[in-house]
Amino acid sequence: MNLNKLSKAKKITLILIFAILPFGLMKTDYYFMSPGPPYQWDIEIDGQEVFDFDGNLYQLTVRRDEANYFSYAWGLMNDNVDLFPREVILPKGVTPDELSDISLQNMKNSENVAIAVALESLGYKVDTEGDGVLVVGLMEDSPVKEKLIKNDLIISINKEKIKSTSEFISLLRTYDIGEEISIEFIRDNIEMSIKTILIEHVDYEDEPMVGFLASTPNQRFAFPFNVDIKTGNVGGPSAGLMMTLNVYNTLTEVDITNGKKIAGTGTIEIDGSVRPVGGVKQKVIAAKRANSSLILVPQSNYDEVKIYIDENTDIIAINSFEEALNVISDFSSR
Repeated sequence: MNLNKLSKAKKITLILIFAILPFGLMKTDYYFMSPGPPYQWDIEIDGQEVFDFDGNLYQLTVRRDEANYFSYAWGLMNDNVDLFPREVILPKGVTPDELSDISLQNMKNSENVAIAVALESLGYKVDTEGDGVLVVGLMEDSPVKEKLIKNDLIISINKEKIKSTSEFISLLRTYDIGEEISIEFIRDNIEMSIKTILIEHVDYEDEPMVGFLASTPNQRFAFPFNVDIKTGNVGGPSAGLMMTLNVYNTLTEVDITNGKKIAGTGTIEIDGSVRPVGGVKQKVIAAKRANSSLILVPQSNYDEVKIYIDENTDIIAINSFEEALNVISDFSSR
């Protein structure tokens, strides 16, 4: 059934009828996104002195899943829940299980980048490399959907070598939406090349993208000691900023929280820059439910959530890890 063609009033009526019948558990062609629980990571660090802190550095999450008719009706009537057509969340050729695996892998990659940024900010040397960027799935409206295929291994953009998805994304951001680039890749042990126009990211305004899901094969980090962040089954890259702050604070004698509840979201790049995330509205709602007095969000997401600022909650936009540290220092010293 194509729900897109119905008015909202008709959708609600129809979905409520379906939801109260046995059909209620049938899946629609939508995903829902709702506020998830805030997390305070448990961190284990080998061979180093660590420090407890009295406040909180909450990572914010969303719950994202396929919508049946019950959850679709819930989403239509709940302003805290957003609904997305399946093709926006699930690129062509990717199954829901594969999407979950990709999300968990992205979390692991984000964890390693977060550890690297935290340690380097404390003066440690960290080396990293990978084998390139693996195409995992292609978005329906991607300009390369007829040029790239699943399992192509991208090795460079405009002949500039890349070793990981982080390097790929960072390099893409040096180009403009609408600009043509060449992508060099390996398919069946043969090096090939295509040209494509960069399009605007489906989630992040003014961000360029090619239009595919990616992973980094054999990404490797050489850390001076072992750091283990207990992320559990939480997936996705948006935890990067808060993982970095948690690792940093665990290794720093002076507690940057000063006993206050601080929450935030944002992907972290290897250069310490903080990039946009999806589901920022739901994440800020979750932070307010947890009574966080300061919420950090990427600059690009700020306009979406500034309406949630009130006398009990500051929402501050940041662009980098160092900027986040400065904001927290100013806030916690009040």
